[in-house]
Amino acid sequence: MSHHGNEFDPSRLLNQKLLHEEMKKLMGEYPNGKLTKDDAGAIAVAIGHENGAVTLQFPKPVAWIGFTPDQAMEIAQTLMEHARAVGLTKPFTLKV
Repeated sequence: MSHHGNEFDPSRLLNQKLLHEEMKKLMGEYPNGKLTKDDAGAIAVAIGHENGAVTLQFPKPVAWIGFTPDQAMEIAQTLMEHARAVGLTKPFTLKV
């Protein structure tokens, strides 16, 4: 990864109000059951782009995140859309 931040700065959220509203819906939810004993439940993730970089933003610091296969594919598609928006230069190759 070429960029990361250690400090949570709510002013940098792509859509702070939307992410906050989504988190309120998810608090305490385990929509796919607990993945591990350390699973803290569902979390909202904002995917976007800023200054030529694709960004993932979370409403709080997280150590790990897990996705269902369908969620992973949706995230991959969204990441590709933002990569194209900021000038993807490599050809897309899908490896299955």
